[in-house]
Amino acid sequence: MKVTVKVPASTANIGSGIDCLGVGLSKYLTVVMEDNDKFEIIFKQGFNRDILLDENLFYTGAKRIFAKAGRGFPLVKITMVTDIPGSRGLGSSASAIVAGVYAANAYLNDLFTEAELISEASLIEGHPDNVVPCAVGGFTISMMDNDVTHYHKIVPNRDLRFITAIPDYELPTKLARSVIPKEFSRTTLVTQLQRACFLVGALASGDIRQLEIATQDLIFTPARKDLIPGFDAVTSNAMAAGAICSMISGAGPTLIAFATHNLDCIAAAMRQGFTDAQINSTVEILRADTKGAVVITEI
Repeated sequence: MKVTVKVPASTANIGSGIDCLGVGLSKYLTVVMEDNDKFEIIFKQGFNRDILLDENLFYTGAKRIFAKAGRGFPLVKITMVTDIPGSRGLGSSASAIVAGVYAANAYLNDLFTEAELISEASLIEGHPDNVVPCAVGGFTISMMDNDVTHYHKIVPNRDLRFITAIPDYELPTKLARSVIPKEFSRTTLVTQLQRACFLVGALASGDIRQLEIATQDLIFTPARKDLIPGFDAVTSNAMAAGAICSMISGAGPTLIAFATHNLDCIAAAMRQGFTDAQINSTVEILRADTKGAVVITEI
């Protein structure tokens, strides 16, 4: 048996939509799992080192599904290829977990439903905001209740593009979360909730004209931006060049801008922002992925 899984990247914590809003993006992790006479994992393009088994989130996801089915991990060769950079706020962890649970389920002849797979993946990740867009694509609103993930999917405005400025340094999610204050004022929380609701309405209706105010985050961004050298220059450059909004992607350090025009100018301006901070970066213009995880099974 041979299973191939292709899973998109994602951006989450969209502005005011902390831990609940995400979008699938057109960068991908592809994993092939096939019968073999021994267990082995091969890392190809996109990996600068082999990942230890207990740190390999594809293996973690697949093992959880096999265990849920009462099965041990089969003898397989796993080949992994990616263009999603790790620890950059583009859903590399979630994409690996999703690939693992979907691949294992295909090996089990689709024993579990997609809803069950998404809930299991969210439990591993700890929150669903990256997992859901990696699994189903599009713009997603998600939440967890009693270990079950619930979500809605919206196809984004077809003209919307996502410009990512990826600096050449990592920002571990654990560090990014550690700087968040423990308490917030009632006014801050109410304003944040208003903006998040407005953001969902804007994206659901396709009216993206007011995304700038709707995406302004009062909670995570003020605490995290000092961990991202070049933040002010990159985001302000993006807006000056014509972006609709600009923010941290996920936990960072990637910065992302939403736009419908002047794409090359915005990309150049964002790159220059990091350059002015003496930081090398890779800037890409991405589309929304609306398919999510794709699984091909060969018997």
